Amino acid sequence: MQISEAITSVLTVRDYKHGAKAPDAVIRRIVEAARSTASAHNRQTWYFIVIKDRATLEKLTELSKTGEHIRFASFAIAVVTNPSNKWHRIDGARAVQNMAIQAWSDGLGCSWVGTINRERVKKLLSIPKNLYLLTIVPFGYPKRTLSGFRKNRKPLSEVAFGEKFGANYESPG
Repeated sequence: MQISEAITSVLTVRDYKHGAKAPDAVIRRIVEAARSTASAHNRQTWYFIVIKDRATLEKLTELSKTGEHIRFASFAIAVVTNPSNKWHRIDGARAVQNMAIQAWSDGLGCSWVGTINRERVKKLLSIPKNLYLLTIVPFGYPKRTLSGFRKNRKPLSEVAFGEKFGANYESPG
């Protein structure tokens, strides 16, 4: 899949094929996409915990108000950042976006899970107290076929402006 196609077609996926395991090479590409993300002042103050153990995925589900789908994921990645960098949340979010695009190009979907019991998850995953658990991102193969699915996005004319807010943006070509 071309990068522009992945970017314009990526969707949030919460319904995964049960028992479909992602190959280690695919997981590594996803983690490499996160690691390769640009960061403020190139500080790279992030950590990525890959979770494949079914029992741990089940516990993460229990510790998440909005992550019922974690239990059916092939794997999940906990994104941990260092709050000593004032841009840690933005840098972590950028890494999640790169992971989502890489996963999508490899046929997997994912979603950001933000409503989690951070302190209990940090204890479960042995995350040091001084670090921040940004999110848990479950990954899996979509249960339904998404090819041909059309995203519902506002037209460019409603969100992009030329020189000043509200001014018509004339995109070349």
